[in-house]
Parts: sequence; structure tokens; C-alpha cells
Amino acid sequence: MKKLAGGLVLLLLSTMLSSCHAAADTMGLGVVGYNHTDHDIGDFSVNGEAGSYVGKHEEHGEACCVSLPAKFTSGMTVTVTWTDEYNKHPQIRTVPVPPYTPEDSGVFAVHFLRNGDIKVFVTDLVIISNPDGPLKGDEARM
Repeated sequence: MKKLAGGLVLLLLSTMLSSCHAAADTMGLGVVGYNHTDHDIGDFSVNGEAGSYVGKHEEHGEACCVSLPAKFTSGMTVTVTWTDEYNKHPQIRTVPVPPYTPEDSGVFAVHFLRNGDIKVFVTDLVIISNPDGPLKGDEARM
């Protein structure tokens, strides 16, 4: 019985260690939605995870979670899906992820812009009006 218990502990430890190694290669980020448009967004998600309702000209607080590589790789994209205010008319778009560093890893911000574009950022600057934020000028206006 002791050998069986010892074997189970060893198996559990090796599983935990291997998942820690995988976790070091990725980072989990809360998702914040910003709706710059004149229409409510019934629901949105990033790579099939997180997101929720975002009213017109509003920010929706952090939802959990999207997983990204800890180190940025050129050409990275995410898939953003969303619906209208009645949770109908689903849409999907592949969006490029701009470069980020480990220091940027506060949240994953999804911006639905008035011109129909969607921009995403890994950022620790969650205040939209921050002059150092990724959106500038009219784009940043809610």
C-alpha cells in the first residue's frame, strides 16, 4: 500500500512539474472589452474564451481569461467573435496582436472601434484616456 501511495505522489508531482513548465511558456490574461460604437455588443470572446456584454460607448470590466505565449512572436493573431445587442448575428474576425513584453501583461484589451475595426493589445494601461495608451486621438474616444 505504501508503494502504491508513493507511486501516486510521484506521479502527481511529475504532472505538476510538467504543467508548471508549460505555464512558464504562456500567460493567462483577463479580458477587457471597450465598445467605441453606437451599438451594444451582446457578447464577445477571444479565441473562444472570456468576454461578455459591452454597452455602447462603454468598457466592460475584466473577464477571465485568454492564454497567450509569454513571448511575443511576429504574426500572432487572435480570433474575436461577437454578437449584436440581441445576441444574434454572430460575427468573427482574425485580428493581429501587436508586439508586447512581459511588463505589458496586465490585461488583454479588445477595442471595437467606430469604423468597424477591432484592435487588441496586451497592456498594463487599462485607463482608456491614458496618453501613453495604445490608442490615440479620435480612435481612443469612447
